[in-house]
Amino acid sequence: MSTPHPDATDFDANELLGSSRLPGVAEPSSAYVPAGPRRNAVVEETFALASGVMDYCERLVKLNPVFADQLLRSGTSVGSHVREAQGAQSLRAFIHKMKVAHQELEETEYRLDLCHSKSHYPHDEELVRLTKRLFPLFHSILATSSERMKRQRAEERTKKSKERGM
Repeated sequence: MSTPHPDATDFDANELLGSSRLPGVAEPSSAYVPAGPRRNAVVEETFALASGVMDYCERLVKLNPVFADQLLRSGTSVGSHVREAQGAQSLRAFIHKMKVAHQELEETEYRLDLCHSKSHYPHDEELVRLTKRLFPLFHSILATSSERMKRQRAEERTKKSKERGM
């Protein structure tokens, strides 16, 4: 692991840019702002789901510790699979990981529905809404990704057939 340059914590891009101004060069219209990561709705929403499931399971464990553990595992694994998919090495791997996350989401929904069918179990309508709200997002991501993969395969077949024809 490399160590940061001793002056790395003192670096200020605005100061550096200001000190190298040439006569006649316009001032920048705004200060330098490092680009942050793009917003990723499915990552954010599945993180919120995991957090909500954790809170819910803290209440559920008093009634049914085994079931609370199962719900905790499925509810938190949705987000972990989604995060893992973000670093997939290929579109095919991304789709596979997102399908696994979708399966965990279905399991989580099933377990929450079971809990809500029991009057003596804690109810969390917001958690149920959050879970159900994720399905259209997953369906859209999987449909778009699958369509993209089909196009890539078609392009590869076309390219191969053109190479054979030459």
